[in-house]
Amino acid sequence: MELSYSTNNSMNTLIEEENKTIIYALSDLINIALAYYEVSETQEQKEEAKKLIWKLANKWLEEISPLEYIPGLVENVASVLKYKLWDVTNELSEEDLGRILVDSIVFKKKALENTEHEVLDALAIVLYARANKLLEVLGVNEPEKLEFIKSLVEVEDVSEKLINIVTLIAVTIALATTF
Repeated sequence: MELSYSTNNSMNTLIEEENKTIIYALSDLINIALAYYEVSETQEQKEEAKKLIWKLANKWLEEISPLEYIPGLVENVASVLKYKLWDVTNELSEEDLGRILVDSIVFKKKALENTEHEVLDALAIVLYARANKLLEVLGVNEPEKLEFIKSLVEVEDVSEKLINIVTLIAVTIALATTF
């Protein structure tokens, strides 16, 4: 029985490492596709870059799914976004975008694992700041003052708060990469 546990534990570790590799690769590829958009000289190249960004963002969404359904969130976010992700590459660093993409997935996993309350609270604070930065770069003025965003973070359960922030980021990325 102990051998079986060791084998399963090793397999879980291997799968977890593979998932981390995929997450980091997607983050890097999205940043590369955004850089390609920036240096594209023709409209055709820019459209090609947009399609690539969209495909990579969809792959990222697959990695972060399933997402919590929050009624009205898509409509509310769509109503306040002014720019697409490829329009703001000079305002959002590769490192910032990478942290948002990677940490959203990693922190969501922590929330689902019932990690200690204090740890989840600290992760929620960090991710909320990153979500606000993403929204601001995409043209949202003072996102922390919007009622629909306040309702996502003013919940008692810190796991729910973190999952809500992850969902907010995922919806924002999805909307900011469609054309």
